[in-house]
Amino acid sequence: MAIVPAGLVHQGQLNSEIDGAVQKFGPDVAHVFYSLGEDSTGEAAIFFRIVLTDSAAKEENLTSVTSRIARLVFDEVRPLENWGLYPYFYYRSQSEWQNRYDPEWSI
Repeated sequence: MAIVPAGLVHQGQLNSEIDGAVQKFGPDVAHVFYSLGEDSTGEAAIFFRIVLTDSAAKEENLTSVTSRIARLVFDEVRPLENWGLYPYFYYRSQSEWQNRYDPEWSI
């Protein structure tokens, strides 16, 4: 399988695919940010930063919510198969996101 460098990804097409998947995340997700880059091994990667509602981020809900989100991305976007990008997922609760400024998590 060929790995496509992040600089060669058609950004508009990728945005469209991700937007389609995000629409299916449902009310548990408040915001989704992502960026392209290289992971710690130098491989092309896509980094998803996902803000969950406080309810979804509760311990009893977290595993099912994050598993569902990852499954949707793998099924709908197919980041490695279609884009040559290794996916990474990072989550924060809405409260944490609002109280902790981080430019990578900005709108």
